[in-house]
Amino acid sequence: MTLSLVGAGPGDPRLLTRRAARLLGEADVVVLDRRSLDGIAALAPAAAERCFVGRTAGRPGWDTERIADLLAERVAAGRKVVRLKSGDPFVCSRGAEERLALLARGVACEVVPGVTAATAAALASGMPRGRTVTFLAGNDDPCYPPLDIGSLADPASSLVVLTGRARQAALATALVAAGLDPGTPSAVISGATRPSKRVASCSLAELGATLLPAPATVVVGPTPAHHEGGRRAHP
Repeated sequence: MTLSLVGAGPGDPRLLTRRAARLLGEADVVVLDRRSLDGIAALAPAAAERCFVGRTAGRPGWDTERIADLLAERVAAGRKVVRLKSGDPFVCSRGAEERLALLARGVACEVVPGVTAATAAALASGMPRGRTVTFLAGNDDPCYPPLDIGSLADPASSLVVLTGRARQAALATALVAAGLDPGTPSAVISGATRPSKRVASCSLAELGATLLPAPATVVVGPTPAHHEGGRRAHP
């Protein structure tokens, strides 16, 4: 019996690590958050059990304790379990919290890093990295303490926001209120490395109205001005 906390990467199965692909190929159970990971989960045997624990339309996602109970139960039954997390398990994905909950139950797990959309989304869209980059979990997840968004209003830095589609307008308002230029180049990247990838360039002031389908990554700062086929939001 084994349990592996596996990073699924930014969506393209070809960007999985070899270790991740091997563990999926041997899995008896795959626990994943959403259907957008189906292409990755397809690497598991057809007979493997697939458990969806993320939020869907009209249904909230499972909390960390409930997920840990499910994982511990499957491991105790002698099954090879892969807990599949978007991107990297420890980057805005609650992987660390789930690992601690498992350890509290006496269950150890292997952690397999993945390529996070925090870097892959921008790079796959032709956006070079700035001198400094800040990653932000954009949702109101109670697992994370409150954050002063205004403290991130640095015109010389790039801000990358994950899981923040529903809060784009509030994010932009807070950054402008803290002094960031409303014309600051911004972009929304939907689908990152998937065939369905879409990129919308805008100014910070337009960010709240620039909505693309999830999973979406938001980039604010100098970087979006350089994306292939994009436009500069200000001179």
